[in-house]
Amino acid sequence: MFDFNEPISRFGTDAEKYELRQKLFGTDDVIPMWVADQDLPTPSFILDVLKNRLEHPILGYNVMPDSLYQSIVNWQAQYHYAVEPADIVFTHNVANGFFMAVSAFTAPGDAVLVQPPVYPPFLSAAAMAQRQCIEAPLILKNHRYEIDFEAFEQAIIDHQVKVFLFCHPQNPSGRVWLKAELEKLAAICLKHQVVVVSDEIHADMTYPGHQHIPMASLSEEVKNNTVTLNSPGKTFNLGGLQIGYAIIANPTLKAAYLKVCQTNAIHDLNVFGYLATQTAYSEKGRVYRDQLLQHFLGNIQRLNSFFQEFLPRVNVMIPEASYLVWLDFSALFESQAELKTWLIQQAKLGLNDGESFGKAGNGFMRINLAVSDQTLTQALDQLKQAILSTSFSK
Repeated sequence: MFDFNEPISRFGTDAEKYELRQKLFGTDDVIPMWVADQDLPTPSFILDVLKNRLEHPILGYNVMPDSLYQSIVNWQAQYHYAVEPADIVFTHNVANGFFMAVSAFTAPGDAVLVQPPVYPPFLSAAAMAQRQCIEAPLILKNHRYEIDFEAFEQAIIDHQVKVFLFCHPQNPSGRVWLKAELEKLAAICLKHQVVVVSDEIHADMTYPGHQHIPMASLSEEVKNNTVTLNSPGKTFNLGGLQIGYAIIANPTLKAAYLKVCQTNAIHDLNVFGYLATQTAYSEKGRVYRDQLLQHFLGNIQRLNSFFQEFLPRVNVMIPEASYLVWLDFSALFESQAELKTWLIQQAKLGLNDGESFGKAGNGFMRINLAVSDQTLTQALDQLKQAILSTSFSK
């Protein structure tokens, strides 16, 4: 059994979520529950492998062993996704992967399609490469996001879209897309020759009752039109190792992608990245992942029950995957600025600003629940005191 109950101090480790509190929130006096890394220990069976490697006195250049490729093949097989080792290309993280994909599959001025609200780098990737960012926003229906397929296809036609950046499972809402939804998206993209770049980094944290289906697993035709991006970083709390990989079955797409990698001198993982990946993608990793999900589910239920009792006008969008929860405060605050001020000054919580996920995020905040029981208890206590001391006008 793994222990997720005790908080672990990250002071003195240059942890991003703590070191940037003053810059982002104007104060260090907030519990940082924003950036998607965990305040939970990286699994001991992974740390043991890294410690063992440090016993050797040389940290020189290394190659990627066959065992690493096979661990990825075996891990993806649990999703009925048949991957060939030769189709795997390493990146420094998933966001790095789709930034390179935009450069590889489009030219300056071409259009890249996204579906806000969505992970902020999706919104900036096109502009940073002198491409157009075209939005086909998701529809919020009964507190759950759905795809407007007609608007999606029309955006492709109107702007001659070349690449679709797909967040699967969806961040920030935690939606796990259904097979029928994936098939519709894939058919539209095939029809209009739009390359699908599918970010599936949250797939391993899909909860019971839901099923992650890799986009590229739908058919050979879809596989050859899809670039799958993934990493063990989110599930196993390995963000600092900068691990990412792309799976590209189409030789033409792979060649274009590799050309961009080579132009930027990006290839392979560092020694700790590859050891951590193949160790995470093992039977021990599966056992750990299942226990971790139970902890996350408990935290999600605690948060939902809290708002139902103390502030029911806040809608908690229960995620179908991931430890990130999308909170709708729009019934309570007149502006995003007012909401942010209340959370920082009254509740003393540092969350992700909903507007950073696109205009559709106005009135929302994203909270990271990959914390210990004790930390969540403190956060909820602070929220309770803020609620009790506030007279909401609506």
